[in-house]
This record gives sequence, structure tokens and C-alpha cells, in this order.
Amino acid sequence: MNMESPRGAASAPHGKVIELSKEGHRLLKEKRFREACALFEEALTLEPHNPYILTGFGDALRSLKNFPAAERCYREVLDNDPNNLFALRGLGDTYRGQRQTDKALELWERYIRFRPRDIFVMTRIADAHKTIGDHRRAEECYRQALGIDREDRYALMGLADLYQKMGEDEQAIRHYEKVLAKSPRMINILTIVGNLHWHRGEQEKAREYYERTLQIESHNSYALYGMGNYYRWRREFERAIEYWERILERDRGTVNMLTRLADAYRNTGKIEKAENLYRENLERGYDKFSLLGMAKVHVLRGDNDKVLERYRELMAKEEEDGWFFTEIIGKYGDERRLEALRFYHGARDLHREKPEVCRRLAEQVEKLQLAME
Repeated sequence: MNMESPRGAASAPHGKVIELSKEGHRLLKEKRFREACALFEEALTLEPHNPYILTGFGDALRSLKNFPAAERCYREVLDNDPNNLFALRGLGDTYRGQRQTDKALELWERYIRFRPRDIFVMTRIADAHKTIGDHRRAEECYRQALGIDREDRYALMGLADLYQKMGEDEQAIRHYEKVLAKSPRMINILTIVGNLHWHRGEQEKAREYYERTLQIESHNSYALYGMGNYYRWRREFERAIEYWERILERDRGTVNMLTRLADAYRNTGKIEKAENLYRENLERGYDKFSLLGMAKVHVLRGDNDKVLERYRELMAKEEEDGWFFTEIIGKYGDERRLEALRFYHGARDLHREKPEVCRRLAEQVEKLQLAME
């Protein structure tokens, strides 16, 4: 009689485990995480302490953001083998997913001692140091990662972002440019570099990057906003309106963008459109620039009581250093000096218990060469 040997019988379940493991890891690579979990669970009923199955199961659970269950899998492996690299890396990523940066760092640092050229984990370590504010150590780690591969996209982007956070815009641009040299169609990097040039006062360079973005993605709201700002800077308000209105074709728009659009309407004589947008913004909540814009609309309409009313609302929230007053009174122009003077008296009465503010308002009036009583 052909009978299976005890050894053969014992190896049969292990063969099944290997089969389930291979299929589970294949599904994991294909991002079919729930199906992978089912196979790993089945394999664990046959070999409940198999580290390869446990780490695979942990990876699948982590990908599904079931962090507590993933942690249990990795912990079981590390209890038996404290230096298991798959579990160290996986548990570090699990803590990262839960924003427990310190715990993640401890595990990745243990891992990297065994795999010092793992650029992925080295970049993770750099990111973590950046997150906790240790910028010097973060820079060192990014440099180590780039020592492994000087063109690694994630290390370059991480280092560029670090320099941006540190206010070193020139260094940030230089490293973002290295990313764009390999991946010129990365929309987010193009807009970031455009914004960095804008902050440096390099408006024409900024425009180039916003235009490059729009050639790839014609309705990118960040680039459209940037182009609107560019034409606002040039005082070509109709062109600014054109770009900002394109944002509203697909998006509700931010309070800041809507205020700038309303300002552009006001500057081009579209008073009703401007007023409607300011009002819409103020319905969302308090916004000093929308309230200031409404005051300027009232000036243009000759609603002097409402001008002072809006100014009072502003002063209930803001400290006056002369800027708000100057912004409003300057809209009256030379031909409306009497109305401007009435506004000055109203503002002065509002601040009568603040002599320093009254002095500043008087200085602004003198600069505007208004007749003083």
C-alpha cells in the first residue's frame, strides 16, 4: 500500500502556507489589500507564528489603515526576532501613519543600522526629523540619501521643502529644479517654484512657471491664481479678472481670491459685481479686506454714512495704525475733499480716547493735503 510518510504529511500544510504566502504577496503588490488579508489570515491558521506571513499581513492591514491590527502583527514578529527588518520597517511606517513620529524614528533608526543604503527609509528618517523640527539632522539625512542616489526624487523634494521651511528660497528652488530636470511635468513642483519666485519679488520668473503649469493643466487653480496676481501686480485688472474667473468655473474660490477679484471689479468700474462678491465673502464670516472693500464701494457710491459704518465695524476687530483710514480716505479724490473731511472727523471721534491714533490720522490728512478746520 502506498502510504504518505509522516514527514510528507507534515510538509503538506507548509506547502499550502508557501502557496498562500506567494499569492498574498502578489495581491499586496497589486494593491488588492483585502484579498491579500484573506489569504494571509488563512495561512496563519496553519502557521500562526510564521514571521513572513505576519509581516505580509501587517503590510496589508497597514495599507488599509488598520493600524492597531498591523501593529499587533509586527509586534509578534519582533517579540521573537527583535531585529527582523521587515517588521522594524513596517512598524515604523505604522507609527508614521498614526503621526507618532518619535516611535517611528526609533524603529527606522534601528533598521538603518542594518541597511544603511536603504534610500527609502533614510528619506523617511529625514522627513521625520523635519516634522519634529530638527532641521539640522533632517538636512544631514537628506544629504546621506542623496549620497546613495543624487537624483532620487523624494530626497530632493524633501530637502527642497526643508529649505523652503527654513526660508532659504534660493536653495529650495535649486533642488526643486533638479526634480523638474527629470520630471518636467510635475504640476505641484511647478506651482511651488512659481510661488517661491513670487515671494522673492521675481514676478516675471513666477509667471513663466505658472504658464508652464497651465500648458499641462489648463484649469490648475494655483497657477490661475498666480497668473491673476501677476496681472494685478501689473495693474492689468481685466487680465487678472480673466484668470480668476476661470477658477470659478470649477471651484467656489477662496476668500482671499474672491476679495482680490472683487477689488479688480471695483478698479475696472464693475461696482455691482464687486459689492456682490464682498457681500458673499462676509456672509462666510469676518474678512477685513472684504469689509474694507465694501467701505471703498460706499465711497464710490457716495454713501458716506455707510462708509463710516463699515469703518466702525473694522475698528471693532482691528488696530488702527493709519493704514485702514488711508485706504478709505484716499478713494475720495481731490474733487470730494469736503466728504473726505467729514469722514476724517467721524474717524477721529471714534478714536477720541486714543490720542496717538488721532495724531496718525491727522498726519495722513495732511499728506493728502485736505483742508483742516
